[in-house]
Amino acid sequence: MKKIVSLALASALAFGANASENQSYKLITVSTYLNFYLLNLNACEDYHPSTRSAAYAAEATLYPYFEKLEKKLSKMDINPKDKEAIANTVSSRREKLNMQIADDEFTVEHCNAVIGIVNDGLDSKILEAVN
Repeated sequence: MKKIVSLALASALAFGANASENQSYKLITVSTYLNFYLLNLNACEDYHPSTRSAAYAAEATLYPYFEKLEKKLSKMDINPKDKEAIANTVSSRREKLNMQIADDEFTVEHCNAVIGIVNDGLDSKILEAVN
């Protein structure tokens, strides 16, 4: 499942983000990938209290990657469209998650799956761009 999510995110970005250079594209992909998990874990903490402690623990494993991503981004001269794409990853994913919650499709099982994926280890190929 982790590979399917990774491929879906990478494919969506390939057609949706205007990344003029390879490194920008990779960082946009990492940003989208990490934010997908972070937003889902935050929602698990808020909407499914039974998963709260496990979600907090899984969330803590994401922050070192966000720090590495921030370091990479701060050193780069990224074009305005790529900067906008990176900034929009959070708002776009939040909208989709809010629709899922509103439709009662955000289940405990979903939370357990997200927590399991994060705990099993994120996709090292995607994260190569920040390591």
